[in-house]
Amino acid sequence: MITGTAAEVTALPGIKIWLGRLLADLNSGRSCLWLLPRKLLEGPDCPAEQLFDELLHELADFVLLPLDDPAAPLALRPLMPAQPPAPTRWSGLAPVLDYDDGLSDLFSVTAPSPAEPEPSAPPAPAEALARLLERLAKELDFTDRTEATGDDTAGDVLARLTGGRSGPAETRPVVVRAWREPVPSAAAHLLRRLVATGKEAGLPPARRPRVLVVASTEDLPTGLPAQLAREDVVVHWWWGATGRLDTATIVALARPPVNSSVDRHHLQEAVTQATITEICGPFLDVAAALAARWKDGRLETLSAALHDVISVFSVPAEAIPPRRAEGTRNPGQRPNESLLPAWNAVAVDSWDGRLRHHPRQDLNHEHVVAARVWLAQNHVLLPLLDDARERFVATVRLRARVPLPRLAEEYGPRRDPDAAPEPPGDLVDTLELGAMWGAYLDGAIALTPRERHRLRTLRDARNLLAHRTPLDGNQLHRLIKELCR
Repeated sequence: MITGTAAEVTALPGIKIWLGRLLADLNSGRSCLWLLPRKLLEGPDCPAEQLFDELLHELADFVLLPLDDPAAPLALRPLMPAQPPAPTRWSGLAPVLDYDDGLSDLFSVTAPSPAEPEPSAPPAPAEALARLLERLAKELDFTDRTEATGDDTAGDVLARLTGGRSGPAETRPVVVRAWREPVPSAAAHLLRRLVATGKEAGLPPARRPRVLVVASTEDLPTGLPAQLAREDVVVHWWWGATGRLDTATIVALARPPVNSSVDRHHLQEAVTQATITEICGPFLDVAAALAARWKDGRLETLSAALHDVISVFSVPAEAIPPRRAEGTRNPGQRPNESLLPAWNAVAVDSWDGRLRHHPRQDLNHEHVVAARVWLAQNHVLLPLLDDARERFVATVRLRARVPLPRLAEEYGPRRDPDAAPEPPGDLVDTLELGAMWGAYLDGAIALTPRERHRLRTLRDARNLLAHRTPLDGNQLHRLIKELCR
């Protein structure tokens, strides 16, 4: 999710790919419904505006409703309550000097304050659609719409959009920001009516009028997105739009620079950035904040930094789904119905092929945070550990006290009896770190104290990661020192 992050997030590859799919559908003549979480649509400078501006920038031409600066009619603006006039002459009462005996209240008359006008009720769906179409007709310069036959003004505007009454079909996409409409559901009704009218007119997809409606599920009747998907409308859910690369990019941009040429400092920074990326997942705002707050990257300070960062992000308790769904593989192309409250609150998303909850939910589950740290360490350290194992094979060959075929037979991986024989040298190359350590303890390999320390450090780290246990600060420090030696 993109709440609270800078506008540069629209340049992230995942977001550009997601917007590109929406643009491809529009450019092919399809009408679309773009569903965004409610929280992304809140406020005058809501985060969704960044995405929306990026989309409009890519469109060659379009018709936008409502306009950016619609002037509300004076009659619709709330009136300020009138103030009672201040007295300008003597009221007939004797003056009271320096004290209040309470008697003046018996003779004073309080002027009733005028009643504030009650807010007008929202128009009915048919009336709301008619008003929306009237504004659309004005933007399209349908100045002679009064010549329509009958009272179906809406039908007349729709017919004109499809090229009826001897006019050209409108092929510019009509973009409706439903969350800014007085009746957001009217935009969805326009979408359905226009798609049906285009089909009835027999227009090919490239010549049909197109509509893009941007809304939240809370703006629409329950079940409407599923219905629209069956009516030749493409429904795009803001779900799984970002991936690991996007989060890693945000983290890298927010981290302080590593002003050092020492390799182990850069490897430590790589582990730190991978840890932040794994903990925060698709929640880019949390990732950027944690990357800036957790400056030292020490595992001992991670918990405090995470608590400090999460404390400023509010997630309603009712929007938190049960944890049993966490980590679900293949969460689909949209959130299911039970996750909609959490999705609208930006508390759940699909990321890297898995369902992810907001990091706030991890604060009381240390094992969950530990599992994410383990995943990050695996991602960075396992390839380096395998490289170190391959390099240590040369030391084993040099220090072997028994013939290599016997060493490979006794400490190498078990082989199928029917497998073709391999040269002993190749089998020695497959020795694991644990097997090398066992050969040393049995006296089959002679190692110097320095070589023994290196092998034990590599083996211990590999065993911990193999058993889903993250390295603590000291273990990580020792491993990085050995890997960069």
